[in-house]
Amino acid sequence: MNTIFYFDQNHFFIFLIGFVLIVCSLVSFEVFKKYKLSLCILFIAGLFLCSFMALLDPFLNNWDEQFHALVAKNLLLHPLVPTLYENPILTYDANSWISNHIWLHKQPLFLWQIALSLKLFGMNEFVVRIPSIIMMSILPIFIYRIGKISLSEKIGYYGAVLFCSAFYVHEMLTGFPPSDHNDIAFLFYITASIWAWVEYESSKKKYWLLLIGLFSGGAVLIKWLTGLLVYAGWGLTIILDKKRRRTLHEYKSIILSFIVAAIVFIPWQIYISYAFPVESSYEYSLNSKHFFQVVEDHGGDAFFYFDNLRKTYGGGQLVPFLILFSLLFFYKNIITDTFKIAFFSFIIIVYLFFSLAATKMSGFCYIVSPFVFLSLASLIDNVLSYLKVKVFRKELLQNIFSVILIVVIAWGNLDLYKIAYKHTMLIRPDDNDKRIDKINDALFIKSIKNILPSEDYVIFNCKAQKNISIMFYTNNIAYDKPLNYNDYTYLKNKKTKLAIIDNGTLPDFIQKDSSIIKIKAPDSTW
Repeated sequence: MNTIFYFDQNHFFIFLIGFVLIVCSLVSFEVFKKYKLSLCILFIAGLFLCSFMALLDPFLNNWDEQFHALVAKNLLLHPLVPTLYENPILTYDANSWISNHIWLHKQPLFLWQIALSLKLFGMNEFVVRIPSIIMMSILPIFIYRIGKISLSEKIGYYGAVLFCSAFYVHEMLTGFPPSDHNDIAFLFYITASIWAWVEYESSKKKYWLLLIGLFSGGAVLIKWLTGLLVYAGWGLTIILDKKRRRTLHEYKSIILSFIVAAIVFIPWQIYISYAFPVESSYEYSLNSKHFFQVVEDHGGDAFFYFDNLRKTYGGGQLVPFLILFSLLFFYKNIITDTFKIAFFSFIIIVYLFFSLAATKMSGFCYIVSPFVFLSLASLIDNVLSYLKVKVFRKELLQNIFSVILIVVIAWGNLDLYKIAYKHTMLIRPDDNDKRIDKINDALFIKSIKNILPSEDYVIFNCKAQKNISIMFYTNNIAYDKPLNYNDYTYLKNKKTKLAIIDNGTLPDFIQKDSSIIKIKAPDSTW
């Protein structure tokens, strides 16, 4: 069956518009040489493709999207107090990020962004994904500018198209992989800080120092100190260049920019250390444990990230070797030693650090993906240049072939079959991460708001982890555990209004209490 028939017709139409716009952007760039127009079209194409992905799952995914969504929702009530359980009525473990009250498991900037989106557009899963849609659509522009300044306009543009059509980053937008919108925001702010640095190196205009600091500080406010990556590469360009390391101005510039970054991220660290000492102390210690211990079973060997290149950049066995090969062309095409030192420092530092770390996750090294795409773009540009000299004589034929080749690569890069496999029911429905259960659970969860007479009921006996989604879609407190007799007595004495998901196995003391609202479970999985 053709892949397009795996998607709803209207839904697929959104994808089709996005992909046609990529083709239009390529034609504008290659044939008509309208570079600014091409970039504008590519941005709009990104909005359509990202919206297509964001609409795939009509539910909040378990890890970690629903937690991020709930904390962001609660931030609307008090922007400086991130909470998971807004009003925990039972005792809880302050160090458990899946069941606590004060939630500091992630830095807050991306949560504030989601909260703003919820404030403007309402409470649903698509709105949670809107900040990621916007950031992912802007990222190709950053990649284009980095490539244009440091390599060539064509390489920058090809790299932008490759990113715009990349399966893995679109998959993060759905909320399906762990970290999801947190990883997208981290990639955005790190790339933005590097883009600002490249602009500064090109123009030496002082305002770029401010932007480097703002973006890098923002990256720290998303996923901690790796957000300062730009300063590592920048610092090495100074140290390894005899002329630059003897120039006081170079040190003043990097220090000034770092001070701006510190002003952005340090106040939050001071605030939470005083306001929430128990939770903040635990989370800081957990961050350091990631390097020395395997956290939450996310481990792997020294070749984890090399093998992971197949997952993040394509499924073929030769993908890691193709990327390594493309790095040779990347190095050759970079126009200055400064950019060579910085870009390869970024790649080596990230892969070396996370390969040495005990805890490993697929998205950790994706923060240097812009350079991987620019490397692949360098390879493509060199191949096209060779073919234009050896095969094609007329410029129009050269341009048409370039458009066709990039379109074919972009189509394969998006991997519609894999998208359909993970986000529809028409390909191997029995091996689809229980998608049908997720859809049915979401329909049931969204109906609870209409079943309960008020928002002050506390819900028990929820399906594992589905209590988080219930608290997002309703304003009720919900627990994914049975209501035992001791808690029942305690809550009755406090005159707490109780509701319970009735899966057919309720104890007698609950069945006999007519004041408890029994919500019929939709199926036996609850």
